[in-house]
Amino acid sequence: MQHLQFKPFSKGELIDGLKRTFPQYKIQTSFGALQVRTSGFTITGNVKINANPETGKISTQTNNDMSLFFLIFQFPIAMYIKAKKKKIKNLEDEVVEGLKKILEK
Repeated sequence: MQHLQFKPFSKGELIDGLKRTFPQYKIQTSFGALQVRTSGFTITGNVKINANPETGKISTQTNNDMSLFFLIFQFPIAMYIKAKKKKIKNLEDEVVEGLKKILEK
């Protein structure tokens, strides 16, 4: 989980910027959640973005950050996930760099 602080921004600007910055990823905005996904439903390819445009605060969240969910629902594949932890972290870092590029103009 990473926390970022920017000047206030519009959510539409953020979504458009994410779509331009990450054309290779799916930007999902349904049900009020903002997510960057590598494909449909994957365990290692999902970064959730919690944005508060009025205050300029953004935090990112991956499956690695939800340890209780991870232990209860994904325990059978825990060793697989542990091996993919670096891949998840790299995707999160890539999204954070993109957010900085979009919002620090």
